[in-house]
Amino acid sequence: MIRVLIVDDEYIMRQGLKYMIDWKREGFEIVGEATNGSEALKMMEEVKPHIIICDIVMPLLDGVDFSEVLHKMYPQIQMIILSGYDNFEYVKRTLMNGAVDYVLKPTLNQEELIKILHKAAEKIPGYKLQQEWNGTISYERMIERYLLGHDKELDVSELSCYFASSCFRIYAVNIKRENDAGRDMSDILYQKLEREVQGMKDIRRIMVMLREELVCILFGYEMSQNRRVLSVISELNEQLVLLCGSIFGVCSRSFTGLSDLYEVYQQDIVKNVDKAFYYQNTRFLTIDGQGRDNAAPPAVKFDFFRYNQLLSGKQFGEAIHLLEQYNEMALKNQADVYGLKNQMKNMIYHFMDFLQLPDEEKENCRYSCFKDITQAAYEEDYRCCMKIVFKRLLELSGQSMPSGDERIEKMLQYISKNYQEDLKLEDLAEEFNFNYHYLSAYFNQQMKEGFSDYLNRLRIEKACQLLKESNLSISQVSSQVGYSEHSYFCRVFKKITGKTPSVWRRSRYYEEKF
Repeated sequence: MIRVLIVDDEYIMRQGLKYMIDWKREGFEIVGEATNGSEALKMMEEVKPHIIICDIVMPLLDGVDFSEVLHKMYPQIQMIILSGYDNFEYVKRTLMNGAVDYVLKPTLNQEELIKILHKAAEKIPGYKLQQEWNGTISYERMIERYLLGHDKELDVSELSCYFASSCFRIYAVNIKRENDAGRDMSDILYQKLEREVQGMKDIRRIMVMLREELVCILFGYEMSQNRRVLSVISELNEQLVLLCGSIFGVCSRSFTGLSDLYEVYQQDIVKNVDKAFYYQNTRFLTIDGQGRDNAAPPAVKFDFFRYNQLLSGKQFGEAIHLLEQYNEMALKNQADVYGLKNQMKNMIYHFMDFLQLPDEEKENCRYSCFKDITQAAYEEDYRCCMKIVFKRLLELSGQSMPSGDERIEKMLQYISKNYQEDLKLEDLAEEFNFNYHYLSAYFNQQMKEGFSDYLNRLRIEKACQLLKESNLSISQVSSQVGYSEHSYFCRVFKKITGKTPSVWRRSRYYEEKF
């Protein structure tokens, strides 16, 4: 995967670039964002980009000076310049410093971005297609290009010449790992994999590098060898664990045709291989092909519009609460870790723009928070990290966040005031700035019952009071407490009280009379 760093002081522009194309489908990965050249230089060793997309007009260190420094320090990195207006003389210096090309922001579109990215990728040392002596693309490059989405179809007949097999599995492992001493183990792990794979003389396999850190091995075998192949893959993973204890390998389900290769790669490998974050004590994950639920969890969207409203109104405590909700739901749905961390960094950056702090203090705080978030290797570490980050932001803002007791009390007051209306959980979520799915879990946790059960119980209590103290008909009582359907009201009433409304009213009448 080609690693891309975006450098632009405009938040909206950075967001626009991120969502303009399907980066992974095109074979690229956004590994970081910076607001100026100085900040980008501090990130170089950490994110190790192949390509940098850089604005030309930025504070501290602009695109022109940054391109000059980059060309001297990292000549192998390709640079694409963004310009707000068409002034070739202004960008000529960046081109002389090795920039691949420049793009006008007002005219930038999906097609042009893809085109210029591939142009830059072709200039990366070692990226061009390696060919065999006879001029044909190797099996490795064939599979690599297909899985990365560069080629839309796979030459199954060509691959079948190598794989005379009826069954296949994919083993994948992220080798971008450090040992306990902080040493980068990528090269050692890759060399170990190469040696082990070369030693498998009696098993058909093809090993490919799909991005800088992801190694995939496609195994072909007969059904009778299934148990043995699984054992070989497990042993291979164990060998890597001996070298680096944080290894997380994934073995796909067994599949019977190369035409299923891309689907299995997407469903079993892509969805799981980078989720060591969620499996702290697991080193090897085997995907079971039987009865698996391939449905992706619902996407968690962050309400940036509401977040921006809260920050503009100096409601910093509520803004942090909104971030907490999003973060919790994203973790619950096992969101992409890089995407989640990047989103939280963006929101923290935006948060701090609204604080009245000296620029140096802001930068130091951002750097510290971002570093801690990046280094959180597992979900538990990340949760602890984010608690500290949120607390720090609240301290800087000078505000406090409403406690759980305060929030639930306000919600109950709101329900009590509006129970006669067509009240839904969505209304409560909107009123109190909650994510709908998170509110459902939160309400249940606080009240030990769901929102619907609580609302029904409240309404029936009010109905009992009306039945006892008024001469309203049962139909009128039903309408008074928020039920539009008389029959539904009667069913709920009997479920909660054990009696129909009419029987309940008569029983109370006789109790009082006699």
